[in-house]
Amino acid sequence: MSSGLQEANTFTLSEEQFRRVAERCGISGVDTNVYTKYIEMLVEFDKIPFRANMLASFFSWLLLAGFILFPGTFAAWLRSDLTVVVQLMDYVEQVPLYVIAWVCTGIGGAGMLWLWWKWRKNYFWLMSSIFIPGLLSSVAGIISTIASVYGAQYGIFTVTSKSALCVTAAVGFVCTLMCIFYRFILIRGLEKQHEKEVGNKRGVI
Repeated sequence: MSSGLQEANTFTLSEEQFRRVAERCGISGVDTNVYTKYIEMLVEFDKIPFRANMLASFFSWLLLAGFILFPGTFAAWLRSDLTVVVQLMDYVEQVPLYVIAWVCTGIGGAGMLWLWWKWRKNYFWLMSSIFIPGLLSSVAGIISTIASVYGAQYGIFTVTSKSALCVTAAVGFVCTLMCIFYRFILIRGLEKQHEKEVGNKRGVI
Protein backbone atom coordinates (compact mmCIF):
# COMPACT_ATOMS: atom_id res chain seq x y z
CA MET A 1 0.00 0.00 0.00
CA SER A 2 1.41 3.40 -0.92
CA SER A 3 2.07 6.07 1.70
CA GLY A 4 -0.47 8.37 0.04
CA LEU A 5 -3.35 6.02 0.69
CA GLN A 6 -2.16 5.32 4.20
CA GLU A 7 -2.51 8.99 5.10
CA ALA A 8 -6.27 8.54 5.49
CA ASN A 9 -7.06 5.66 7.78
CA THR A 10 -10.75 6.04 7.03
CA PHE A 11 -10.21 4.53 3.58
CA THR A 12 -8.35 1.25 3.19
CA LEU A 13 -7.76 -0.26 -0.23
CA SER A 14 -4.94 -2.47 -1.38
CA GLU A 15 -2.95 -1.43 -4.43
CA GLU A 16 -4.67 -4.15 -6.46
CA GLN A 17 -8.13 -3.01 -5.35
CA PHE A 18 -7.28 0.58 -6.15
CA ARG A 19 -6.01 -0.43 -9.60
CA ARG A 20 -9.30 -2.23 -10.32
CA VAL A 21 -11.32 0.79 -9.19
CA ALA A 22 -9.26 3.08 -11.42
CA GLU A 23 -9.76 0.74 -14.38
CA ARG A 24 -13.53 0.73 -13.80
CA CYS A 25 -13.41 4.51 -14.08
CA GLY A 26 -11.28 4.36 -17.22
CA ILE A 27 -8.18 5.67 -15.45
CA SER A 28 -4.63 4.36 -15.50
CA GLY A 29 -1.25 5.43 -14.17
CA VAL A 30 -2.59 7.35 -11.16
CA ASP A 31 0.07 8.54 -8.71
CA THR A 32 -1.20 7.69 -5.21
CA ASN A 33 1.74 9.16 -3.28
CA VAL A 34 -0.36 12.24 -2.48
CA TYR A 35 -3.82 11.78 -0.96
CA THR A 36 -5.83 14.35 -2.93
CA LYS A 37 -9.54 14.89 -3.46
CA TYR A 38 -9.16 12.98 -6.73
CA ILE A 39 -7.73 9.91 -4.94
CA GLU A 40 -10.31 10.19 -2.18
CA MET A 41 -13.16 10.16 -4.70
CA LEU A 42 -11.74 7.08 -6.41
CA VAL A 43 -11.48 5.30 -3.06
CA GLU A 44 -15.01 6.33 -2.10
CA PHE A 45 -16.21 4.98 -5.45
CA ASP A 46 -15.38 1.47 -4.22
CA LYS A 47 -17.21 2.16 -0.94
CA ILE A 48 -20.56 2.91 -2.57
CA PRO A 49 -23.07 0.47 -0.99
CA PHE A 50 -24.25 -2.50 -3.03
CA ARG A 51 -27.82 -1.33 -2.51
CA ALA A 52 -27.09 1.95 -4.30
CA ASN A 53 -25.66 0.08 -7.29
CA MET A 54 -28.68 -2.20 -7.38
CA LEU A 55 -31.06 0.75 -7.24
CA ALA A 56 -29.15 2.49 -10.03
CA SER A 57 -29.45 -0.63 -12.20
CA PHE A 58 -33.13 -1.01 -11.33
CA PHE A 59 -34.06 2.59 -12.17
CA SER A 60 -32.01 2.63 -15.39
CA TRP A 61 -33.66 -0.60 -16.55
CA LEU A 62 -37.07 0.78 -15.58
CA LEU A 63 -36.35 3.86 -17.68
CA LEU A 64 -35.30 1.65 -20.58
CA ALA A 65 -38.46 -0.45 -20.18
CA GLY A 66 -40.57 2.69 -20.44
CA PHE A 67 -38.76 3.80 -23.60
CA ILE A 68 -39.13 0.37 -25.18
CA LEU A 69 -42.84 0.11 -24.28
CA PHE A 70 -43.74 3.43 -25.93
CA PRO A 71 -43.55 2.12 -29.53
CA GLY A 72 -45.84 -0.77 -28.61
CA THR A 73 -48.65 1.72 -27.99
CA PHE A 74 -48.64 3.15 -31.51
CA ALA A 75 -51.52 2.15 -33.74
CA ALA A 76 -50.58 0.10 -36.81
CA TRP A 77 -51.63 1.90 -40.00
CA LEU A 78 -53.00 0.41 -43.21
CA ARG A 79 -51.44 2.10 -46.23
CA SER A 80 -54.39 1.14 -48.38
CA ASP A 81 -56.84 3.21 -46.37
CA LEU A 82 -55.58 6.76 -46.04
CA THR A 83 -58.92 7.94 -44.64
CA VAL A 84 -58.55 5.60 -41.69
CA VAL A 85 -54.99 6.79 -41.26
CA VAL A 86 -56.10 10.40 -40.97
CA GLN A 87 -58.87 9.50 -38.53
CA LEU A 88 -56.50 7.52 -36.31
CA MET A 89 -53.58 9.94 -36.28
CA ASP A 90 -53.89 10.61 -32.56
CA TYR A 91 -55.11 7.14 -31.63
CA VAL A 92 -53.33 5.04 -29.04
CA GLU A 93 -53.82 1.35 -29.73
CA GLN A 94 -53.25 0.18 -26.18
CA VAL A 95 -54.00 2.87 -23.64
CA PRO A 96 -53.10 0.74 -20.56
CA LEU A 97 -49.68 -0.03 -22.08
CA TYR A 98 -49.20 3.66 -22.79
CA VAL A 99 -49.89 4.46 -19.13
CA ILE A 100 -47.50 1.73 -17.99
CA ALA A 101 -44.81 3.14 -20.29
CA TRP A 102 -45.18 6.59 -18.75
CA VAL A 103 -45.19 5.15 -15.21
CA CYS A 104 -41.98 3.20 -15.87
CA THR A 105 -40.34 6.24 -17.44
CA GLY A 106 -41.45 8.52 -14.61
CA ILE A 107 -40.35 6.22 -11.79
CA GLY A 108 -37.08 5.39 -13.54
CA GLY A 109 -36.27 9.04 -14.19
CA ALA A 110 -37.27 10.14 -10.68
CA GLY A 111 -35.21 7.36 -9.12
CA MET A 112 -32.14 8.30 -11.12
CA LEU A 113 -32.56 11.95 -10.13
CA TRP A 114 -32.80 10.93 -6.48
CA LEU A 115 -29.62 8.83 -6.74
CA TRP A 116 -27.87 11.70 -8.52
CA TRP A 117 -28.68 14.02 -5.61
CA LYS A 118 -27.78 11.44 -2.94
CA TRP A 119 -24.40 10.58 -4.47
CA ARG A 120 -23.69 13.92 -6.14
CA LYS A 121 -20.27 14.16 -4.46
CA ASN A 122 -18.85 11.16 -6.32
CA TYR A 123 -18.46 12.11 -9.97
CA PHE A 124 -17.10 8.72 -11.05
CA TRP A 125 -20.09 6.81 -9.72
CA LEU A 126 -22.55 9.22 -11.31
CA MET A 127 -20.87 8.81 -14.67
CA SER A 128 -20.79 5.02 -14.62
CA SER A 129 -24.12 4.34 -12.88
CA ILE A 130 -26.44 7.21 -13.83
CA PHE A 131 -25.48 9.28 -16.86
CA ILE A 132 -24.03 6.65 -19.20
CA PRO A 133 -26.84 4.09 -18.56
CA GLY A 134 -29.39 6.88 -19.00
CA LEU A 135 -27.81 7.90 -22.30
CA LEU A 136 -27.72 4.31 -23.59
CA SER A 137 -31.37 3.79 -22.59
CA SER A 138 -32.33 6.95 -24.47
CA VAL A 139 -30.49 5.85 -27.61
CA ALA A 140 -32.28 2.48 -27.46
CA GLY A 141 -35.62 4.26 -27.00
CA ILE A 142 -35.02 6.61 -29.94
CA ILE A 143 -34.05 3.74 -32.25
CA SER A 144 -37.06 1.69 -31.13
CA THR A 145 -39.46 4.61 -31.65
CA ILE A 146 -38.18 5.49 -35.12
CA ALA A 147 -38.19 1.83 -36.17
CA SER A 148 -41.79 1.48 -35.01
CA VAL A 149 -42.92 4.65 -36.78
CA TYR A 150 -41.42 3.61 -40.10
CA GLY A 151 -42.27 -0.07 -39.65
CA ALA A 152 -45.83 0.05 -38.30
CA GLN A 153 -46.94 3.56 -39.22
CA TYR A 154 -45.24 3.94 -42.61
CA GLY A 155 -43.32 7.01 -41.52
CA ILE A 156 -46.33 8.88 -40.12
CA PHE A 157 -45.56 10.56 -36.80
CA THR A 158 -48.56 10.79 -34.47
CA VAL A 159 -48.96 12.70 -31.22
CA THR A 160 -48.00 9.62 -29.22
CA SER A 161 -44.94 8.82 -31.32
CA LYS A 162 -43.84 12.46 -31.23
CA SER A 163 -44.24 12.62 -27.45
CA ALA A 164 -42.26 9.38 -27.03
CA LEU A 165 -39.51 10.66 -29.31
CA CYS A 166 -39.36 14.01 -27.52
CA VAL A 167 -39.10 12.39 -24.08
CA THR A 168 -36.38 9.94 -25.08
CA ALA A 169 -34.44 12.60 -26.98
CA ALA A 170 -34.70 15.05 -24.07
CA VAL A 171 -33.39 12.48 -21.59
CA GLY A 172 -30.59 11.56 -23.98
CA PHE A 173 -29.67 15.22 -24.47
CA VAL A 174 -29.55 15.88 -20.71
CA CYS A 175 -27.48 12.75 -20.04
CA THR A 176 -25.07 13.73 -22.84
CA LEU A 177 -24.62 17.20 -21.39
CA MET A 178 -24.05 15.78 -17.92
CA CYS A 179 -21.48 13.29 -19.24
CA ILE A 180 -19.58 16.10 -20.94
CA PHE A 181 -19.84 18.42 -17.94
CA TYR A 182 -18.73 15.85 -15.36
CA ARG A 183 -15.99 14.25 -17.44
CA PHE A 184 -14.39 17.27 -19.08
CA ILE A 185 -15.02 19.93 -16.43
CA LEU A 186 -15.48 18.46 -12.94
CA ILE A 187 -13.35 15.31 -13.22
CA ARG A 188 -10.76 17.02 -15.38
CA GLY A 189 -10.55 19.77 -12.76
CA LEU A 190 -9.84 17.16 -10.08
CA GLU A 191 -7.18 15.57 -12.30
CA LYS A 192 -5.42 18.92 -12.77
CA GLN A 193 -5.55 19.63 -9.04
CA HIS A 194 -4.15 16.15 -8.32
CA GLU A 195 -1.33 16.60 -10.83
CA LYS A 196 -0.51 19.98 -9.34
CA GLU A 197 -0.33 18.65 -5.77
CA VAL A 198 1.75 15.67 -6.90
CA GLY A 199 4.11 18.05 -8.72
CA ASN A 200 4.37 20.30 -5.65
CA LYS A 201 5.30 17.35 -3.43
CA ARG A 202 7.94 16.14 -5.89
CA GLY A 203 9.33 19.67 -6.04
CA VAL A 204 9.64 19.77 -2.26
CA ILE A 205 11.34 16.37 -2.21
